[in-house]
Amino acid sequence: MNEELTTEVLEAMKRCNETHCNECLAVGVCCSEDDVTIGERLATALLAERAKPKVWDGAPDNARRGIVNWYDKNRGFIKSKVLTRELPKTRARQIAEEIVDELDSLPRHNTDIEVIESILNKYAEELTKKETN
Repeated sequence: MNEELTTEVLEAMKRCNETHCNECLAVGVCCSEDDVTIGERLATALLAERAKPKVWDGAPDNARRGIVNWYDKNRGFIKSKVLTRELPKTRARQIAEEIVDELDSLPRHNTDIEVIESILNKYAEELTKKETN
């Protein structure tokens, strides 16, 4: 099933209304003789893809870089690759960056993001204390 869903076939399916079936690369997938609809085929392929292990599965939340090593069947090293991901930003960090962007667009000097983030974090702590009291 996944072998049938190549990039070329998926792109042909995306342009379905632009071509006739007899000249479409996806005709074997879309117009099969069995009773499986294209939606079922795509859902099956998507579920199979989601079930595959991902590089960042099991990584700590604060891990920004990982190294993937490939080995042959005799455990001989073949190649490695360093992967980097963007860590999610805290809400305070997002607000601080928005403030800096806004201030930078005005005729003022640059404001330090860490200072603003610190102020927002203190404010958030004050709000939390008020809610618990």
